[in-house]
Amino acid sequence: MSKYRVRRFFRPAVYRVASICAKAGLSPNHITLASLAVSIIASLLLALGLPVLYGLLVFTSGFLDGVDGALARLTGRVTLRGGLLDSMSDRYSDVAVLLGFAFWKEAESFSLVFPVSVWVALAVAGFIMVSYVRARGEAVGVPLDVGFAARSERLLILSASSLIYPFFWQAPLLGLVFCCVASHLTAAYRFVVGSVKLKSKPPSK
Repeated sequence: MSKYRVRRFFRPAVYRVASICAKAGLSPNHITLASLAVSIIASLLLALGLPVLYGLLVFTSGFLDGVDGALARLTGRVTLRGGLLDSMSDRYSDVAVLLGFAFWKEAESFSLVFPVSVWVALAVAGFIMVSYVRARGEAVGVPLDVGFAARSERLLILSASSLIYPFFWQAPLLGLVFCCVASHLTAAYRFVVGSVKLKSKPPSK
C-alpha cells in the first residue's frame, strides 16, 4: 500500500471501531453489506437534493469499507469468499455513489465541457478501471496499489466536496469531475507501472 494512502491516517479509528464490532459479535460480511447499504442511501439522498447528507454518508461508507477488513484481521476471519464479497460490494458501491448525481435536479444546469450525465458515465468507467487494472496486475503477480486516486481517496474527495455545498453549490459537481479525471489518470498510471514491472519480470517456466 502506498505510504500516501488516506487509509493510513484513519487506521487507528478504523481498528477501534472494528474492535467494538468484534465485541458486538458482528462479522466482516455484516460490515461489508452495511457499507454498501449506506452508499445506496447516500445516492438516494443526493438525488433528493441533500448533498451534505450525501457527503456524510459517503464518508461513512468509505470508513466502514476499512472496518470490514480490519474486523476480518482482528477476528481471524479473512477468507477468499469474504474478499470476493468485499470486492463485488465495493464495485456496486462505486456505481451507487455516482448515480445520485445523474438524478440530482440542481445538477442539470451544470456543464463543464460535458453535461453531468456524461461525467457520471465517465466516472463510473474510471472508478471500475482503477480497480480492474489493479486486479489484473495482482493476477499475474504484479502489485499495483499505486497512483493518487485509489478508492479511499475518491470517496474522501466526493465527501469533502459535498460538505462544501452550503458555501458553493457547484463543489460536489467539481468533486465528481476531479474524481473522474483522476481515476482515469490513475488507471493509466497503474497500466504503465504494470507494463514496466512485467517487462522486468522473468518469464515463468
